[in-house]
Amino acid sequence: MKQKGIIFDMDGTLIDSMPVWQNLGGNFLRNHGVKPPDNLNDIITTMSFQESSRYFVKAFGIPLTEDEVNAEINEMIRENYGKHLPLKPFVKEVLDQYRRQGIKMSILTATDRALAEAAFKRLGLIDHFDFILTCGMTGLSKRQPEIYYQAVESLELPEKEIAIVEDSLYCIQAAKNTECYIVGVYDEFSKNDWDEIKRISDRTINSFEELKK
Repeated sequence: MKQKGIIFDMDGTLIDSMPVWQNLGGNFLRNHGVKPPDNLNDIITTMSFQESSRYFVKAFGIPLTEDEVNAEINEMIRENYGKHLPLKPFVKEVLDQYRRQGIKMSILTATDRALAEAAFKRLGLIDHFDFILTCGMTGLSKRQPEIYYQAVESLELPEKEIAIVEDSLYCIQAAKNTECYIVGVYDEFSKNDWDEIKRISDRTINSFEELKK
C-alpha cells in the first residue's frame, strides 16, 4: 500500500476476538434469566456497544440502565482483552513495518476504548497508533459513513492518502462512502460475506503476511 495513513478496525482485523463476541450477548441474557433468540447475533452484529445495550434493556426488560449493561458486558470480556486475546498472524510484523516507514496509524472500533487500550498495551502496540476512536466516543455506529469521516479528519490527511482496513461487510460498505483505499481482511466470522467483500474492496487479503515486505 502506498497510503500515508491507515485506519484499522480492531476485532477480526488486528485481534482474533470475534469468537468471544459471538457468544457474549447470549451469555449476558442467560445471566439475567432470558433465553436468547436464535438470531441474536444477526440482530446485534452491526450494532454499536451502546445500541446493543439499549436493545437488551428495551427488548428483554433487563432491569438495568444502558450504562450498567455496558459495564457488565465490559467486565465479562475485560480479562480476555487484558490477558488473552491474540493478534492475528503477522499483524505485529506489519504494524512494526509501517511504523518504521512513518505511516500514520489509528484504530476505529465499536469496542470500548478501555478494552482496546488494555489489549494494545499488553501486546506492546499502543504507541503505534496516533489515536483510538470508538463508537461510544462518537455516538455513531460503524454502519454510518460519518464515523469514517471523523476518523479521516482525526488522521489529518487527505482521504485519497488513507487506507481503511476492515473485516466486516457492513463496515466496508460505510467506509466506501469516503475516497479512501479500502482493504478487506478475511475473518471466519464474516466468511459468508467474503465474495461481496472482495467485489467492493480495492484490495483483499487472507492474511497480513500478504502486506509484509
